[in-house]
Amino acid sequence: MRLWTGLAFALGVHVVLALSASTPQVHNGGDNAGYLSLAHSLVEDGAYKELWHPGEPDHTKYPPLYPAFLAAMILAGATTWGAFKASSIALTALATAFCFLWARRLRGDRAGVVVAVLFGASYAVLFAAQWILSDPLFLAATMGCLWLLAPGKAAEPKPRWELAAALALAVAAYFTRSAGAPLIVAAGLWLAIGRRWKELGVFAAALAVPAFLWGRASAGDYASEFWLINPYAPELGRAGLWELVVRAATNAWTYASDYVPNGLAGSLGGGAAVVGIALTVATLAEWLRRVRSGPGVAELFLVLYCGLLAAWPAQWSGDRFALPILPLVLLYAYASVARLAKFCGDRRSAPEPAAPGAVRENRWRRLAGAAALVATVALPAGLSWDRVRELSRTGCRQATITRGPWGCYPDNYRAFHVMALWAGDHLPEGSVVYSRKPRFFYAFSGLQSVAYPFATDRSRFMAMADSLGIGYVARSRWDGSEASYVDPVVAAYPERFCRVARLQSPTESIWMLAILPPLEGEAEPPSQTGRGTELRECPPEGGLTLPSQSAVASMTVPFLRRSPPR
Repeated sequence: MRLWTGLAFALGVHVVLALSASTPQVHNGGDNAGYLSLAHSLVEDGAYKELWHPGEPDHTKYPPLYPAFLAAMILAGATTWGAFKASSIALTALATAFCFLWARRLRGDRAGVVVAVLFGASYAVLFAAQWILSDPLFLAATMGCLWLLAPGKAAEPKPRWELAAALALAVAAYFTRSAGAPLIVAAGLWLAIGRRWKELGVFAAALAVPAFLWGRASAGDYASEFWLINPYAPELGRAGLWELVVRAATNAWTYASDYVPNGLAGSLGGGAAVVGIALTVATLAEWLRRVRSGPGVAELFLVLYCGLLAAWPAQWSGDRFALPILPLVLLYAYASVARLAKFCGDRRSAPEPAAPGAVRENRWRRLAGAAALVATVALPAGLSWDRVRELSRTGCRQATITRGPWGCYPDNYRAFHVMALWAGDHLPEGSVVYSRKPRFFYAFSGLQSVAYPFATDRSRFMAMADSLGIGYVARSRWDGSEASYVDPVVAAYPERFCRVARLQSPTESIWMLAILPPLEGEAEPPSQTGRGTELRECPPEGGLTLPSQSAVASMTVPFLRRSPPR
């Protein structure tokens, strides 16, 4: 099979599947809005700041390359959720192309097509193609680096441009996601093993300055959370040696029996563990064979990245974090199955030169082994894709077009969206609002927002509001936390709140409450048990003029429309 034919086929399969399963809807995780906010900051101020937060502190968690990529799109005129989402499909298509070129360089045309098609059609890759997240760019940079550093058939050293481009992609992967550190280390080790000291020195020098600047800016943000028992509950403290051992064992089993097989094939149900263990054994067998003959960057990267996944806090784990190892699992499993089929065929062959019929039999036996791998992954993945495609075709796509970026979500999400749009039109400029999803509230309203403290100590709620100048509370029903952390405060301090507006739908009710200044000599609330209270209307009487249907259904990112780049 010719290079361009195989590449076009693999790309065609991925793009068709990704487009047919896509919808215009916005992911309900705040990272989407967070990345766009950072991109907006780069465009507006040339700074890397949290524009959604009062005080606009420097951002210290996400490396800057993906926000810079989105910023370039904004400067080129992109303003809609759909435009930014389309870039994710383009990046996963690029990752699929690099996967084909990598697998083809290692095992030939047939392996390139099989591995790239299975990778591009996998559930986790198609899922990543739908959202505004850094995973597609990280995946493309990682696969591009592995392709350029993969050993070719010729024994000559790699061209300098190829080596330089590969190392640049390794740096790009690291500055897209901190999880790119294993690729940096793998590339450095590979250069050291090959005694390419000059190239290693240049690589280290090129990496040193940006890594130092980002490390200084981030102040070890991820590193400090990495060793916590639960990054979302820092009060539980740091993990000790035993907790780390348990975490590593638990993560190893979860990734092998769940995230990797289900990331490849979608929902495998009870068979995920069986498929996952079979893939793990086949991958490990081929990895050991390759290491014995001299490890390449891919072999070094696999063990380092798997070590990172094992040490990763379980609360951060998921199939999206396994994305960079899926091509390696597929290729190594493919090689193991092909080798096993060849071995079985050779054992049954006659010692004399094989007749044409025997040659054909062995060839079909090897093909049957590869077909078994394809069927194990491709058939469940096809069924998962068909379910997603049907949902997209029959419901989500039309609902999103007519009801806006949250049209396919429950009423509580849509009501939050409408209230944020209302706040952007009606609240005073410079207002700061407590909300459950502050980055999304900022994206839709243009107003800065802070998540209320998840604490039973109600005085913390009021103290934070007073210290940050928070003047409003969007009391929604996003996930039920409002009943635990907002309602008791309102009941305990009724004199500090009044109702600005109320959005009532058949199933949801959202209040926009104003936080009033404390009275002089205000005493502690008489009760900490919480009680119902009738809130007064803010003078003058609050009302609610709903945003127009066209405003609700608009797919333009609101803060880009409200504040165009200078």
